[in-house]
Amino acid sequence: MKKLVLLLAALLPGLLAHSQEADDRGAYAEVTFVARAEYSSQESGHHLGNSSFYALVDGGFTPNLSFSVSTHLLSSTPADLYRNTLYSCSTNWLDWAYLCYDFGKFRISLGKDCISAGTWETDAYDFDSYYEISSGYWNCLQVYQWGGKFTWAPSEDFNLSAHITTSPFGERPFSSGLYSYTLHAYGKTGCYEGRMAFNFHQLEPKSYMKLFSMGHSLNFEKWQVVWDSYMDFFTKTVPMSQLLYATFSPTEKWAFTGRVAFQTVGQEDEDFLIRRDPYWLGGVVVNWMPIEMLRFHALASYDSMLKSPLFNFGVTWKLTL
Repeated sequence: MKKLVLLLAALLPGLLAHSQEADDRGAYAEVTFVARAEYSSQESGHHLGNSSFYALVDGGFTPNLSFSVSTHLLSSTPADLYRNTLYSCSTNWLDWAYLCYDFGKFRISLGKDCISAGTWETDAYDFDSYYEISSGYWNCLQVYQWGGKFTWAPSEDFNLSAHITTSPFGERPFSSGLYSYTLHAYGKTGCYEGRMAFNFHQLEPKSYMKLFSMGHSLNFEKWQVVWDSYMDFFTKTVPMSQLLYATFSPTEKWAFTGRVAFQTVGQEDEDFLIRRDPYWLGGVVVNWMPIEMLRFHALASYDSMLKSPLFNFGVTWKLTL
């Protein structure tokens, strides 16, 4: 942990210098620190939920070559972040670290990144999400994996991508020899945005989880309505999850979100994903930002599988340099 802090401290002056000289040299870097502290009634024992501390760096070396790094330095169980460093089946301190090269209407990215998905819930940063009302896939599937992605974007309103990564079902990133293959599409017209993805996650050398996901979003001045769906069109054995949610933002300081989900996906012991009897969950989240860098939240929800109400309240602080 000390080494990580010292490394960030050593890099920070140089990154800031790049940022200040971006206009002259074409290179830049933006550093963001995010701290989230919360109480969650869902967690047994510590009740710290999604409490965490992140350091993110985004920048570019040239107009065509950019990079992004996200480090998850603290969590409610910090020892696990570092114990799992060399594993691809568990969360660790490095969420992503990749390089992107843009040429014309194409982009190539290499490194550790989030596996492409066809849902909108996966678009949010982890520190902007809530365990209690997220899908079983969001909670159970380890989506940060090593690999490469090729994207074709003929316009700002449409793109196609192919993503090859290590499999979240392999214990070690590369020595396991298991991989994931993804095809992803995104489109936008008027107030509608849609996306879809086919994921083939290798479970064993000749066995795959074949997952189809899609998300539909209607965006208005103060409203956003989203339907996210995970399903299986191939074997009928992959767990299903359907989410419907809406966000109302009357001002820049307030946001109210309601979400309901119906699913059969769950987790048990060492298994990442299992098929459960159908159950539902629903909840409401209120976010208040008195200033741009500070956000307070309060959540109330109910999970029919747990058969109990859940509560979560906390604060998130974000500083960008």
